[in-house]
Amino acid sequence: MVKEGDQSVTLGLLKQKMADFARERNWDQFHSPRNLLLALVGEVGELSEIFQWKGEVPKGLPDWKEEERVHLGEELSDVLLYLVQLSDACGIDLGRAALRKVELNALKYPVSLSKLASTKNQEVITAKTLVDNGDATGAVVAESG
Repeated sequence: MVKEGDQSVTLGLLKQKMADFARERNWDQFHSPRNLLLALVGEVGELSEIFQWKGEVPKGLPDWKEEERVHLGEELSDVLLYLVQLSDACGIDLGRAALRKVELNALKYPVSLSKLASTKNQEVITAKTLVDNGDATGAVVAESG
């Protein structure tokens, strides 16, 4: 078992641990991108079941029991591990792809337009669309909020 402070947990470490785990069990033969994706979707379903009847849940999960938190951690881990395996099977550097996506989102949703929105992301999208289409004056409409 990995103990706190033993080693840093990186995507690379998870990728290696999962590759070793599958190889030791001769499961590589079953880990096609399609099969890994379907397993990932199944795990996302299990994760969603945890929240299914709880209504809106506040950040930090203040009212959750310890066993509920442990279960949530297990299901989140299953999703992460299958995602890491899928990206590996597809030859995608997930860390680099995620950083690139953050950069693209920063360009797509600049702070200046985001601050214009008073309540909803839709206002940001509408303002950005107006700016992208050359109607910068339309973006000011959301500024009143």
